[in-house]
Amino acid sequence: MCEPTTIMVGLSIASAAVSVYSQQQTAKAQTAAIKQQQEHEREEAHETAEEQLGQRIRAQREQRARARVAAGESGALGASFAAMMNQSLQDQDMDAALVAKQSAFTQRGIDDRANTALAGIRSPSALEAGLQIASAGMQGYSAGLSISDRLASSGTALTDSAGNIAQSVDEGTSLADAINTGVAPRGYA
Repeated sequence: MCEPTTIMVGLSIASAAVSVYSQQQTAKAQTAAIKQQQEHEREEAHETAEEQLGQRIRAQREQRARARVAAGESGALGASFAAMMNQSLQDQDMDAALVAKQSAFTQRGIDDRANTALAGIRSPSALEAGLQIASAGMQGYSAGLSISDRLASSGTALTDSAGNIAQSVDEGTSLADAINTGVAPRGYA
């Protein structure tokens, strides 16, 4: 069996490594969720802009069609009619530009919200992870030394790699002597 110091160092390092890995996986999952939400919002904003543009173009076409019919019925297809048609087309282009501009502002807002959310995600860097694991190893070493000191001062026996009592600190009783006499060393009763 390993000495308490080695056990505590190993456990502390393993625990810290699992913690760092968990933090990294959580950060990756949060980043993926934010990016997916951003993509959905961008698609929705794009569809909304396309729908608005389509509605405005249809409205302008209907207006021009009504004007053509009215001008045809009245026989006023002169320069003023041509000027009105040109103005209608300019208005349609202006509406399209406004929809595109509003869409760009919406996209920027979506990107800004996503970037703000991404900035709040904390993933440990390689240096932070290494320091966290090294610190845990030192804490485990310290805890292991403390346990070894307590075992030594209480007279509790330590075991060797085969699980046998190597030496009883207070009596020097081996496992075989303990079995033969029926008296367990202190700390094993």
